[in-house]
Amino acid sequence: MFSIQIPIISWILVGVQIITVFILLFIVLRPLRLIRRLPVEYNVDSDIPAATMPDEETNETDETNETNETDVAEEERTPTIPKVSVVVYSTVDEELLTAFLKSACTQDYPDFEIIVVCDASLEASGILSEKYEELSNRVYVTFIPPGSHNLSRRKLALTIGIKAAKGDVVLTTVANAIIPSDNWISTMVRPFIENPAIELSLGYSKPDYQEITGPGRYYKEFFQLLTDARWIGYALMNKPYRGDGFNLAFLRETFFRCKGYAKTMHLHSGEDDLFVNDIADGTNTAVAISPEAILTTRWGEGSKRIFNLRRSQYDFTARWLPLGPFVRAGLASTSQWVILLAGVGAALFALPNLIPAIAAAVIWLVFIITESAIYRKAADKLDATVLSWQIPLFWLIKPINNLYFRAVRRSSRFKNFTWQRHKLT
Repeated sequence: MFSIQIPIISWILVGVQIITVFILLFIVLRPLRLIRRLPVEYNVDSDIPAATMPDEETNETDETNETNETDVAEEERTPTIPKVSVVVYSTVDEELLTAFLKSACTQDYPDFEIIVVCDASLEASGILSEKYEELSNRVYVTFIPPGSHNLSRRKLALTIGIKAAKGDVVLTTVANAIIPSDNWISTMVRPFIENPAIELSLGYSKPDYQEITGPGRYYKEFFQLLTDARWIGYALMNKPYRGDGFNLAFLRETFFRCKGYAKTMHLHSGEDDLFVNDIADGTNTAVAISPEAILTTRWGEGSKRIFNLRRSQYDFTARWLPLGPFVRAGLASTSQWVILLAGVGAALFALPNLIPAIAAAVIWLVFIITESAIYRKAADKLDATVLSWQIPLFWLIKPINNLYFRAVRRSSRFKNFTWQRHKLT
């Protein structure tokens, strides 16, 4: 009976498909898969021990002894609650700042202060200080001194705020952030209470994607989620290398012991990724990400510009970060094309026999379903849009988009240095 031989090259390409799929899903995408460990809910009071009631049948002496022993045991079990200083960088948008402070002042954490550092004049700072003193006695307002344009404004603002802080734990954020619940501070500080070795607590913030309009909105969200999931996943692997300065908690003592932002003061950015990479390791860093503590930042009409600016800054500072996460990201993007092209090649070399084509199609289908499920789980955990059919397309576009973005932004990379600030205006 007549039969058509299948070239060995087709089977080799199908084998390449299978091996690449296995490596990609189980090794390369491991940080993304680990996002499923993040809690759906985070009950900050769940581990507080209930008071032990004495037995009614015991005599008075026994009751007293048991009560004393219980009190001692309770004191030994009760963790130290550190004072927290929330340092807020503000560009003096009073409407956003007022909304933030009203939400922040209702936090359920027992001991905290709010230090607002305004990128404005002393006069404006004084007016705001008087205004917000009526809101809460927890709020203190200061400002960035004039004549500091050749320094990173954000790093300078945070340093001023941290120096003024009275708390043992500093929590940095921005005035245009939306706080999702009254448990935000408690969630961010809980790792310090549970483990005295913790010096850094990594939180998470996301842009308000509803403000980003145009056909590229969903791709921007896809790209941002993959970028954030990578550093969060590495932190869950006990290999932290980056953080989110809009939602980041650390010990004040650690900040000054490590000389703060001194190493990167010549750069506009780096107050989160380079700072965290400098002091974080697998033993002193915790991830504190849950629905109750994911902040949303609003940028209004400047959302698209801020998104591209932050992407450019992170791309620039990547040269000082560990190479591993970026190699893994590159392999993830490249593997998408390897799997697709290997399948197409296997089918074409075997024509008119359709067996390799069917095998390649089945492998590709299983791959995109599994990969999409991993992405969708991460999107659900990080409060992002749960995409569907766009996922395989966006994965293929990603390496092309990266090359285009870097080519377009290459000429402006010098602007990341603070001494070029005057050329930005």
